[in-house]
Amino acid sequence: MRCRKSCSILILTVSALFCSGESAPPAVKSDFDRFLQQLWQQQNIVPAPEAADTVMVRRLYIDLLGRVPTPAEARAYLADKNKDKQAQLVGRLLASEEHAMFMTMRFGDELRIKSEFPVNLWPNAAFLYSRTIYQALKDDLPFDELTRRLLLADGSNFRNGYVNFFRAVSQKQPGQLADAAAGFLLDKSFDRLGEEEKQQFLHAFSHIRFKSTREWKEEIVYSILPPEDDPRRELVENTIARKEFAVAVVRRLWRWIFGSCIVDRQITEFLAGELQTSGFKLRPLIREICTSAAYRVESMAAGNREKMLKFAAVYPVRRLDAEVLADSIAQITGMPYTYTSVIPEPFSYYRNRASALPDGSVTDQFLLLFGRPSRDTGKAEERKRDISADQRMYLFNSADINNRLNNILRKQLKNEKDKFGALYMLFYSRMPTPEERRIFKEMSKKGNNWKVLSRMPWVLLNSGEFLYQH
Repeated sequence: MRCRKSCSILILTVSALFCSGESAPPAVKSDFDRFLQQLWQQQNIVPAPEAADTVMVRRLYIDLLGRVPTPAEARAYLADKNKDKQAQLVGRLLASEEHAMFMTMRFGDELRIKSEFPVNLWPNAAFLYSRTIYQALKDDLPFDELTRRLLLADGSNFRNGYVNFFRAVSQKQPGQLADAAAGFLLDKSFDRLGEEEKQQFLHAFSHIRFKSTREWKEEIVYSILPPEDDPRRELVENTIARKEFAVAVVRRLWRWIFGSCIVDRQITEFLAGELQTSGFKLRPLIREICTSAAYRVESMAAGNREKMLKFAAVYPVRRLDAEVLADSIAQITGMPYTYTSVIPEPFSYYRNRASALPDGSVTDQFLLLFGRPSRDTGKAEERKRDISADQRMYLFNSADINNRLNNILRKQLKNEKDKFGALYMLFYSRMPTPEERRIFKEMSKKGNNWKVLSRMPWVLLNSGEFLYQH
């Protein structure tokens, strides 16, 4: 315990969470950057300086792939002298299967992809639903077309994955179906619609029916009206044509990338116009956001922080999502997590990334503790990012965490000469500062060098620089 207290002094020297040491303002590289620069000038805001490469590489891998970069990936980015290396990395990450998988997890939260309670999709339908969304994202299907396929779907939910949009509603009444549709189309609940809109949504989904088959848990979703008279089509097409639909897409992506929807309407409307121009392709919009001045700024700056966050002049700090934290710990320690299905038949084991789980019913103690959403309602509020006392106690004292951390020096870094530096690259995607090395050397002189070093994984794991996206 004494060593842990001594080692914890190193946490105080960590600076990358708050500033990169650079003072240059964000460079103007696009029309969106010029728009932001004018907006900041109008609001008398001095934006935060640009973040360092060590911060940026970690930021991009977490936001686009759902994990921290490996030391090799971080070193490759830091060694790259190309001025356009950030845009090039964003392009590579967006084109990867890992990105499509991570985005499927994001959509899975809102589309309520889970096999049991309060819905009863069953594992095969949940897997098909998840795989269908994954394939659409991998192919970069335009978002307006994805919306049509989901909200106009009919047929067997075991054969058409999109049909599960309606099956994954706990109470299959017009009001609940309309609420799910409003959430996906406009990123708002049914209760927040105007009275006229409410009637339109209720009318559009009052003709949906469900019919069971001889196959266990299979249902046929259909409209009692012929396709040419189905009011869903007119509602969907009219909504897609509205600027509000594009704004809702931007708000959704902004929330996933920055962790909050607290952003000025002028910014979302500008990006909504870009989305419409691109034909509702998501990747160009994500690329625009993740290469923008709003994304490149540091997480700390002088000024009114609330106002700076609203106008995207400072990067928001927030705790890593449960799946990102689990996948990063598994990668760093070299010990993947195993997840089991709670559904009696078929009973399944998953030894893959948490963000790749095809079924929200498959979980474990860690994911539940760190706020993974239940996917009961599809609302953004289901995901929890606050750090709690129970989470702290788990990270401090869990036997499983301790076993994983012991594996790092024993196996992961067995052949590394500079183990102290290698630990920093594993956890922080950067090398230790001269001050951090000095403190480590001083502590090592007072006690056993290996004993101090063996406590470092615990210290780094429990630090704000690792637990938070910054």
